[in-house]
Amino acid sequence: MDTLSQRMARAAFPAVKARREDGRCNFKEYTTFAKKFPSLIHTCGLAQAIAFAQAKKEDDYLADLAAVLQGAHAGATKTVEDLAHRSRTETLSGYLRLSRNALLAAGWIKRYVEAFNEKEDASPEDQR
Repeated sequence: MDTLSQRMARAAFPAVKARREDGRCNFKEYTTFAKKFPSLIHTCGLAQAIAFAQAKKEDDYLADLAAVLQGAHAGATKTVEDLAHRSRTETLSGYLRLSRNALLAAGWIKRYVEAFNEKEDASPEDQR
């Protein structure tokens, strides 16, 4: 039986890899936001972090966050709108659980973004 963290890791990898390979997505901006989002949740809470991301038009990131949560079976967040709605309307215990799961998912997205960037930044001699 897999842990929640393992399921999140398994769901986050293909999402980040697809963004990296997607020509329409600016992966550098995606990376910058992915590195900041976990601390944004810590600082101001999930609902406000999602509202900020929506205002900044970080739809790709939020879609991946919702997909990781859905893929890890950590909440019924099929879409970004559903994730935003749940972050505003859940009971306190539900909001805390959703926040904890979103923070875990955001952490895995951040790890994979950093790993992909390290791979690109390495010199050809380092990759041997």
